[in-house]
Amino acid sequence: ATLSIHTGYLRRLQSGSQPGARVKVWQEEQLQALLAIDSEQSLFERLTRHARELGFDYCGYGLRMPLPIANPRIVMHSNYPAAWQRRYSDRNYFEVDPTVQHARYSLLPIVWSDDVFRPVRSLWEEARAFGLKYGWARSSNDMHGVRGMLTVARSAEPLRDAELENKGLMLDWLTQVAHMAMSHIIVPKLLPELGTQLSNREIAVL
Repeated sequence: ATLSIHTGYLRRLQSGSQPGARVKVWQEEQLQALLAIDSEQSLFERLTRHARELGFDYCGYGLRMPLPIANPRIVMHSNYPAAWQRRYSDRNYFEVDPTVQHARYSLLPIVWSDDVFRPVRSLWEEARAFGLKYGWARSSNDMHGVRGMLTVARSAEPLRDAELENKGLMLDWLTQVAHMAMSHIIVPKLLPELGTQLSNREIAVL
């Protein structure tokens, strides 16, 4: 799939820009709140609320286990329209979704566009018909090989460079914390042998 990242946002990613004081306060608040939650559904509801605070109607989160290798276990949550969730599942769009394919091989964010979905026009047209018109997604992984992907989307207002400049760091950070928090809840149930305690290094990075 063609990667779509606005140029200003990409420059910020490449420069390793650090968050300002306002963003650091926001990060600390969300870190404490998310890591304190012990229910998948409650955690996802909190992620959805944060997505709305950042200007997005919809939120999706998927977590892919590293095992079994032949058929890795996948856990998915979203507040997309129920009819679209059924359609996505029935047509097995997960296997051809360009954003999912991108997330398997890259940790860079991807912005939805005509170019990104060109190989699967039917998926793109149906998603838009259900109100999923503008979106952003980014994956994350950890030392155990568990990979997650956060997607936020909305029906109106395209994602422009100025908005990504303003919200990009918060979205990036939310992706990482969502992965940590979801893994902390889900991995012990599906792959207890892995363990999910945050290392001192991971906490310092967050």
